[in-house]
This record gives sequence, structure tokens and C-alpha cells, in this order.
Amino acid sequence: MMKAIDLFAGAGGLSLGLHLAGIDVVGAVEIDSHACETYRHNLGDHIFEKDITSFPPKEMEELMKSENLINSKKDIDLVVGGPPCPGFSNIGRSKISSLIKEGKWSGSEIRHSFIEDPRNKLFHQFVKYVKYFQPSVFLMENVSGMTSYRSSDNKPIIEVIRNEFENINYNVKIEMLTASDFGVPQSRKRIFFMGWRNDYNEPFFPVAKGFEITSMEAICDIPESWHHSDQMHESSLLSLKKSSEILSLKGERKLSLEGREFLKKMRTLKPPNNGNLKRQKINLHRSRVVNPRDVGVFPEIKSGEFGIKKMFKDIDPSIITYPDNWRWNKSTGTIWNGRHGQYRRDYRWYNPGTFGDKMRRIRGDKPAPTIVAHLTHDGYMFIHPDIHRTITVREAARFQSFPDKFDFSANGKVPWSKQFKQVGNAVPPLLAKELGLSIMKSIH
Repeated sequence: MMKAIDLFAGAGGLSLGLHLAGIDVVGAVEIDSHACETYRHNLGDHIFEKDITSFPPKEMEELMKSENLINSKKDIDLVVGGPPCPGFSNIGRSKISSLIKEGKWSGSEIRHSFIEDPRNKLFHQFVKYVKYFQPSVFLMENVSGMTSYRSSDNKPIIEVIRNEFENINYNVKIEMLTASDFGVPQSRKRIFFMGWRNDYNEPFFPVAKGFEITSMEAICDIPESWHHSDQMHESSLLSLKKSSEILSLKGERKLSLEGREFLKKMRTLKPPNNGNLKRQKINLHRSRVVNPRDVGVFPEIKSGEFGIKKMFKDIDPSIITYPDNWRWNKSTGTIWNGRHGQYRRDYRWYNPGTFGDKMRRIRGDKPAPTIVAHLTHDGYMFIHPDIHRTITVREAARFQSFPDKFDFSANGKVPWSKQFKQVGNAVPPLLAKELGLSIMKSIH
């Protein structure tokens, strides 16, 4: 069996996918304590909670040897990971641009040049680990935005990274993969660097499946959620809908054979260290409370699946029906409860020019949009296809292809908001599985 280590492992999406492919992940490194809790609970105790910049590969080898995970570094066939590069993402780019405008950014910024965030150089640590362990293959994942960046001497960043690996005698090929091509109900694009030693066969990337799983196919068996304000424990279980209840989807939607197979996987697949949840049950399915403003707004947000697409910028706050005595207050630009003094409550109306796409509904007939870590702050870009609320952790996990038995709360140890962050940062396990299978076939 191939043995692998996972760097910048997060909650373990890559590790889980490799496990499903038949690869033994014997070591992992992650700095975030909550992600380590989740990884440990679901995947095992072989994760080291370390800052990789002060955790050299030799030290990791010695720790793995002391815990009888390996005999020596020669046991490692595969090194995988996704070094965080926030400046390459669209969200990171927007944030840094706004800091520049406000005069709060201390680095330099040349359009389409490498942004000087030290986290963007963490891939050097990945290179160090590959150089030390000398695996037959490595796999490094990153955001698609990386392709538009150049270094300070005007070289494409992806070529700079390729050269780093070639300098330690690895062949490298680069591919942009879309998760929905590989059985994941999400249109997530990521760039993958695959490298191999000269004494091994060239590994290959997986071939697209030829079908897509839609967002509603992925969650159509999940019942209505409970609200965050309800006094229920995070890991309380809900019964999934029976087959007879999910045969007919809203409108013209159909549940395909591939959709059925996906649901079966989500219900039955088990992470190696946590398969105790009862079959046909799910957890982590609490939704955020919908405030009075959004009670009026959410029904107006249309995905375009059943007609014209409608976003926040298209909504007139003065003609919406709000609950109870809530109303539009033009003078203050808020939704107001009509009361004064200590009983007055307001919710501001976002500037439609700046926040025109602040709220967006997921189309039920297409794969979900890219699930992002920003869900930890709000879910306005991820309003349920049919229900007037934002998605839950379990629904986000389904879109990422995590099975229902994967518990992001680590049995209640991980806060609710941190669970969203972990889901958004993860590599979809079913995509990771396909990558793992392709690597094994080519090597053997």
C-alpha cells in the first residue's frame, strides 16, 4: 500500500480522499487547532499540530518513527498538500486592494504581480518536504487565481513554482481541474501540480466522469434544519428522507442515477476513525436565524433556474413585505421595527452599488458554486435553492462531497463557525479520491 503525508492538511479532505482510494496517509501537519481536532476525530491521531515553518521535515520523520507510523523516510511514496496562498484568491485580492486604497497595506502591489503576503511563500516549505522525503510522486493544490499572477521579475507564478520543483530533480505537470467533472456537486476550480521522480512512470490526472451532480440532487434527502437559536446540541441527529420522499424534485428537476449513487455514498461512506453515526442520520444541520430584514429579502432572491435571475441590487426595499411591524425607513436607509427608544431595532440596507451581489441563491439544477471559508462569517452568497435561509454545515459538506459520518464538530469540540471555515478550505474528498486512484494506477 502506498504511504503518504499530507501537509497543510486542514480538516482532512485530501487525506480522506486518498484513504478512499486505498492510500495510507501516515502523517499530516496542520497549524489550526480546530482543524486538528476535526482531523483527529475523523481520520486518526497521525496529525501534528505544528507551524510548518518551524517544523522541519527531519523532525516530522523522527516523530513518525517514534510513533511507529514509518520505519524511515523511504517509506513515504507520496507527499500532498495545499499551501495557503490567500493573495491568489479573488477574496484575498479584493481585501488587499481595499487595504491599498485605504493606505493600510505595507507591501507593494503591481497589477497581476505576486502579492507580498508571507503566506504565499509557504509552498517553499512544501518543496523542502518533497526534497527531504524524496517521494515517487507529489501533488500540490492551490486556488485557480494563481494562474493570473506574475513574480516581481514578470514570470508567471506557476512557472516559478515549477522551477522550484525542477531544481530538486522532479518532473512537473500542471492541470486545472473542476470538481464537478469528478462527481462532486460543486463547480470548484483548483490548480494541481503533479510531480514525479525520473525513475518512475509519469503519473496522470483523472479523466472527467462525463456527468454532473446538481446541488439539489446532493441535498434532496436532507430534511428542514433547526435554527441556530434552538437549544439543541450541535451533534443532534436528524433522520434523512426515505427514498419514496425524494423521488419527485421541485419543477422539472429529476434525480439521476448518478445522483442516487452520490446520495448512497454520502449516507454510507465512513471516515477511518469515525463511523459511529447511525445510518440514515445526519448531524451539523443547523441554519442561521433569518433576521426580519432577510425574511423579506430572501423570497425575492432568484437563482434564474425558474425564470429571471434576481440579486440584491434588483430589490426595492420599499415594496417588500416584512414580518410583524417591520418596515422600510427611507430616511435612515434601514429596515426598522417601528419602535423608539430602547426598543428600537434597525437592520441596514446594503448599498446596492457596492453590494449588488451581496445575496445569491444557489441554482438547484446545476452544481453548487465554490464553497468558501467566508461562510464562517455569513452565508448570503449561499441561499438554499428552495428554502428561504442560508445553507447549513452539513449541506456545505455535501456540496464538498464529505460523507455524513464526517463530523466537523469533533463530537462538539469545534465551534459552529469554525466548521464552515474547515469545509470551505477543504479539497473535495471525491476529487482527491480520483487523483489518488490515477496516481496509483500510473505508479503500479
